[in-house]
Amino acid sequence: MLQLDSKNGVILSGVLSVVFATVYILLKSEYFWYISSDLGLHVSALQIMGSICLVIGAIKNCYKLFVPWMITCGFFLYLMVYLGVAMMVNGYWLFLPIMVVPFTAYLSYALFSVQKAFDRMRKEEPPSYENLVGKKDFIGHI
Repeated sequence: MLQLDSKNGVILSGVLSVVFATVYILLKSEYFWYISSDLGLHVSALQIMGSICLVIGAIKNCYKLFVPWMITCGFFLYLMVYLGVAMMVNGYWLFLPIMVVPFTAYLSYALFSVQKAFDRMRKEEPPSYENLVGKKDFIGHI
């Protein structure tokens, strides 16, 4: 089974995140136009850009590129929860079990897994002060 905190799992999370945001953009014009404003389009565009950063960071082993995706994923999760509540209020129950719940559940688990991978990669990297040459001989004036 694929673990989402591995390199391939993080790349898969980034690719599926792009797919989820694209599906939201495509369905918004047809079904959700009355529920959400242009904020949904902006959050989806940010999610796509953050996912590209996530994939590049996973390929290059640069954990700092995970951060934009984690931030935009939080916004996109908020958007999905808002969409689910708005659809329940308006009586559109079809998209709730088909789209909103699976997208939200997967992205929540992916966010948790990417955060675990972020912490693991950050702890594996040696501290930057160990690479300084000549600083160990420096004596402070105090």
